[in-house]
Amino acid sequence: MVNVENLKQTVLKWLSNGKEDAKTLVDLQWKLKWDRWHLILENEKIPFSFLIGFHEEALHVTLETDVETAVMDTQQRLAIYRVLLILNQRIDLAKFMLFGINEEVIVRVDLATDSLSREELNLSLNILLSSLYLMVNTLHLEEEMQNLVRERMLMMIQDLISQGKSRDDILQFMTKNLGINAQDAERILDQIMPQHKEDQQDSMYR
Repeated sequence: MVNVENLKQTVLKWLSNGKEDAKTLVDLQWKLKWDRWHLILENEKIPFSFLIGFHEEALHVTLETDVETAVMDTQQRLAIYRVLLILNQRIDLAKFMLFGINEEVIVRVDLATDSLSREELNLSLNILLSSLYLMVNTLHLEEEMQNLVRERMLMMIQDLISQGKSRDDILQFMTKNLGINAQDAERILDQIMPQHKEDQQDSMYR
């Protein structure tokens, strides 16, 4: 059985001494603090917080969206709930849910603690970021938030490109590793890296 205190120290070590120009989320310069139940990850360039809950069998990695549905009218709430249910069906590895008295929309990934690695933690952050990107675009949220989330998605994709990954490789990563269905993965890539798609198409006819 995993020792939770040892697990906390391991995760803290992974998240400490990050750099602001890091290419992966786990390596960013995070401001770390604790509430009663979670380790909270904050970065001034990211408009949301990650929360990590430590349990013997699973690590609960959660992203807070700041979208509170309790204050919305019934029609608006039902529209958001419908979108979240559809997204839950389309994303395999993360789930949207409501949390707290204000019924804030959150999205969570659960990681098994007995096989947890730094790479898995980074993957979970990418999964949550991708899930948020889909939610922000589907619900047509504020342009500023869309741009900030888009910037971090671009960072993730550029890291894959720097590793020599092709567009097909990135699509496979998004569908198999991030749990995004193929249609959504194509749409995300078309929005974030359209020029890369054009370059690949041009090379086919040379």
